[in-house]
Amino acid sequence: MAWNLLLTSTPPVSRLRLILFAAAFLVPILSVPMFAQQQVLLQAQSALDSNHPQQAIDILSKHVTDHPADDSAHLLLAEAFTMIGRAKQAEEQYQIILKHAPDHYIALAGLGELYASMGEEEKAERLLAKAVKYSRHEPQLRIEWAQALTRLHRFKEASNALTSVGAPTDAKERIDFFCLKAAISEGLGNSSSAAAEMESALAIRPEDAGLQLATAMAQLQAEHADRAMNLAQRLYTRTQQVEAGLLLLQTQLVMRVDVHPTLASLRSLELATEREIALRQRLAEILISHGHFAESAVDLNRAAELDPTNPDLRFDLALAQFKAGETKDALSSAQKAKELRDSADTEALLGDLQETLGDSLSAIKNYQAAVSIDPKNEDHQLALALEFIRHRNFEPAKLVLEQAEKSFPKSWRIAVALGMVQYFVGTKQEASEILLRAVDLAPDPESVLRYLGDIELDESAAPDPPAMMRICEYADAHPKAAREQLYCGSLMLHNGYASDDKSRINDIIRRLTIAVEALPDEAAPHCELGRTYMWLENWTLAQRESEICARLNPDSAQAHYRLSRIYRRTEQIERAHEEIKLYKAASERLADENEQHENSLKTFIYTIRNEATRPK
Repeated sequence: MAWNLLLTSTPPVSRLRLILFAAAFLVPILSVPMFAQQQVLLQAQSALDSNHPQQAIDILSKHVTDHPADDSAHLLLAEAFTMIGRAKQAEEQYQIILKHAPDHYIALAGLGELYASMGEEEKAERLLAKAVKYSRHEPQLRIEWAQALTRLHRFKEASNALTSVGAPTDAKERIDFFCLKAAISEGLGNSSSAAAEMESALAIRPEDAGLQLATAMAQLQAEHADRAMNLAQRLYTRTQQVEAGLLLLQTQLVMRVDVHPTLASLRSLELATEREIALRQRLAEILISHGHFAESAVDLNRAAELDPTNPDLRFDLALAQFKAGETKDALSSAQKAKELRDSADTEALLGDLQETLGDSLSAIKNYQAAVSIDPKNEDHQLALALEFIRHRNFEPAKLVLEQAEKSFPKSWRIAVALGMVQYFVGTKQEASEILLRAVDLAPDPESVLRYLGDIELDESAAPDPPAMMRICEYADAHPKAAREQLYCGSLMLHNGYASDDKSRINDIIRRLTIAVEALPDEAAPHCELGRTYMWLENWTLAQRESEICARLNPDSAQAHYRLSRIYRRTEQIERAHEEIKLYKAASERLADENEQHENSLKTFIYTIRNEATRPK
């Protein structure tokens, strides 16, 4: 929340000086003659106002020694100590008061603000809460309390603390007040309200650069990009401030307008080397976040030129170039990063680049190097195994994964990969057993259940009972999980068809219908429902679903074969002959018996690599 930077950072006790000083004349101190007391306090206050805290300390120290019960003098002495950074002595003065007057709300507030300035937020909040209570909810103290609660991210309580509190009359205090309310609103997830509060602060000082920047950031976060862009444009044009330019770039990217003039302007700013490097890195981060990898590579390349011995910059450049499709340039940058400082991440990136360039042998060497450098990182073990799997070298992949399983016995991704290797080498029973174990390890079992469903559906024989039971249990617990309904219904169909048992046919149709309705553009639900109706010899519905199946997956030999059978049974002989031709053509492209197997291999490699980029 950028506008938090605008929350006041002045010494906390000075904010309460008016309260403290007024209280000094409202609370009678019977042990000290009133006139003498006032003279001492006036002299000390004058010294503080003149920024001479040591003079005030000299005046008050003697006075409190002679008159230890003068709480007002202790309060001013605490402020003087605070002004010169002597927090311990200031704390002692507040504690003297609270020892005999634990409900002295001004001492509580002063000590609370002192703790806040020392970063002891929990202690500060507790004292300020007491101060508010004993002061009968004095507005200024409620604002101070709300600030402490906000710093603790207790936004709901902070909002409640400000209920019915009006904005102060002093301009600076009003700005601070609106900034505080903006921070609270943002913390509560109300970005629009936060932006409105910042607009209120900006209206007080419309030419304040800090307020303009913070308001623009709030408006962007509230998805009011046009207003944010307008503010940032005006500020950057007037000041050429880097932060304003970066914000302008972000708003333009969101608005999808031409960013090249802004980029050119920011890149042309004359900055010290360190600042230009930081600017270029920030530009790259913003561009990458919006998918502009080629443009980000321009800035990372410049940063690398300015700091040629920084391996991290070379690595980031290589990654950006890779994402931009500039594979050969990325390889060159990654190799330079390796020369400067080799790392497991650099070797892994080199492996990805070599694989993209078609050099599998070099890719394997790089992935092996990544594993050697950082053997405790399962991502590198997985990348090496996947490289073997990608090129159907299943035995080496199995060896890598079995070794990885010893190091990462609770890794569901390693277990899934090992299970899929077993499936690819033709041992489905063992594959199912490993995948069932992976289901128990996975934080989100859906993806593992889908791998399990795929391999079970690959077989023409009846599915494995434990696998079908686990998938259907999940489907029953999650009735809206369309893909799990598809797998469960399909496996039930295969199981019933193998034994010619139609006792669960209504349940099969119900589950597959859910899948068809939820996934209308996917072939599999229509294909399976078409097979179900074929089994029931309901040729009208079988034809409807099978035609959709073949249209959505025209390369499927099975789809065309089944459709030819339906047309033959319904005496559509010419259409049946046409489907046979399509079946033969599809079979030539890919053997029908291996179709699901190949699809599973491709899907597995794609999805498991994506899983590797997610938090574990």
